[in-house]
Amino acid sequence: MILLIPVVFLAAVALVLFFLFRSLGVALPGERRWSGWRRVVVAAAFACAAVATAAYSLGAMALMSTVAVAQDGGADSAPFPYNHPCREQLKGAVDYDVQFLTLRTVCVMEDGERRAVEDVPQGVRVTAAASAASAAVLAGIVLAAGASHARPTVSGRR
Repeated sequence: MILLIPVVFLAAVALVLFFLFRSLGVALPGERRWSGWRRVVVAAAFACAAVATAAYSLGAMALMSTVAVAQDGGADSAPFPYNHPCREQLKGAVDYDVQFLTLRTVCVMEDGERRAVEDVPQGVRVTAAASAASAAVLAGIVLAAGASHARPTVSGRR
């Protein structure tokens, strides 16, 4: 799992740069595809997508490092190494589950109860969710508004 962290990092950097360059391309003068208020909304949607990608990738890499720590093993590592979030924050944890969709580590206690631990900061999770939702809403507004630009009418031609 530790080998996937650089791959995720490079993919995240590429996507963030793509979204930022698209946002700048739409916002700068000379863009003819979007006009009027749509230009601002599309640029904001791309910027929100860049922030969502960066925040979610940061959280995913933190979870991958949690899994890598748990798989590392070594002395004094049963059931977890000394620096695993389930061992640091809870007493009596016997197993764990990583949820990449919600960016959480869930520890399984001795009695079967499942408790989430704070290994990915709340701010990262909220930023990823809010930015993704904002990008989706802004893209929906532009799509619901119709065509991306006014189509010229040709008069006198058949």
